[in-house]
Formats: sequence, C-alpha cells, structure tokens
Amino acid sequence: MSDTPKSAPAKSPAAPTLRKPRGRGHERHEEILQAATKLFIEHGVDTVSTRRIASEVGISQTALYVYFPTKDAILQALCEACFKRLTALFQIDLQQGRNWTERLRRIMQTYVRFGLDHPDEYRLSFMTPNAHKAEQVFNFDAPVEEQEIGVQCFLMLLHAVREFLAENAIAQDPYAATQCIWAGGHGLVSLMITVPNFPWTERESLIHSATTLLLNGITNPSGAAPL
Repeated sequence: MSDTPKSAPAKSPAAPTLRKPRGRGHERHEEILQAATKLFIEHGVDTVSTRRIASEVGISQTALYVYFPTKDAILQALCEACFKRLTALFQIDLQQGRNWTERLRRIMQTYVRFGLDHPDEYRLSFMTPNAHKAEQVFNFDAPVEEQEIGVQCFLMLLHAVREFLAENAIAQDPYAATQCIWAGGHGLVSLMITVPNFPWTERESLIHSATTLLLNGITNPSGAAPL
C-alpha cells in the first residue's frame, strides 16, 4: 500500500452572488426608482416592501436605505420627478401662445397628453392615496419657489386661469375654476388609463373636445354663445 497522502477533495465552486457590485450613486438611485415603479404598479404600493425593492435591484436592504430611508421616501421621489417633468412642460406652454386663452388650452392639453404618455408615473403621482402627505398645509399665497414641486405645478395652472379670466373679463373664482379644470383633465386621463379597451374617440380629437368644453364652461357658465 502506498504511503502517499491522498489529496483533499476539490471544493465545489461557490454559488454566484446575486448582489450587484457597488455602482455609482446616481445610477443606483435610478435603478431603485425604476424597480419601485414596476413593483408598485404590478402589486400596489401597500403590499411592496423595501426588502422586495432591494431584491429587485439586486442589493441589500441596508444598501437601499443609503439612498432612501423609507418606502414613502421612494414614492415621494417618484412623485417629485413626475411633477418636475410636468412643470417643465408647463413653463414652455406659458411662454407660447398668442393670448392666455391659447396658453391655458396648451397647458390643459399638455397635462392630458403627459398622463397618457406616462401612465405608470401618472398612476403613482395622481392616483395613489398615500402619495401625498396628509398633514400638508397648502398656502397658495406663499412664493412659488417656497412651495413643494407638486404645489408649484398647481400654481402654474392657477396663474394661467387667473390671467385667462382677467383677459376675458370673467368674474369667476380662479381657485374653483382651476380645480374644475384639473378635475376634468384628471378624469379623462384616469378613465383612459384604467379603461383602455373602451372605444375611445381618436386621442387628439378627444383631448381637443374636452379642453374646449372646459374652457367654454368657464367662459360661459350661463350657457351663452361659446368661444
């Protein structure tokens, strides 16, 4: 019998880790937001945990907390990103148009198109009950730059409505008129998102008709001749 010692059995290769290597902060930040959007839309905000979001991204829950301390913080970041994109489009509309009637029409149509072009972002920002702070106090008379981005978005619409009413010598409450316009646009967007199989009229034609009806309703509340 040979006295040569036997070699130790070869070890099985270690299972590959599912964790992603440390990446650049901005890229990881966006990965988390994209994963959260996907999970929130598919399963609902209330049922998705930060652990599940972290797993979707391929990082630990502890690593996720470096970027977002809570799930609410993730949702808030998603809403803010949506509002920033929308306000940027509103700013373009406010700089164009021959008069305030045309500028307001542009803003209203931009709002609807944005919601239809970005349905996931719209659902989370405008159709999720816990997307906004319940304790938030709205002070529309404070400087715009001191407001949260979502409030700034509303104030831009309010400004357009005020100028529209003044330009057309219409004695209406601008706050009520703005809320009615917003509600009308939101109703159209939310219906077209949630009931996509309904035989809707051609999109641009429907957007034009809806905004025209809203403007005419504000301009002629008593049923006088339309614009």
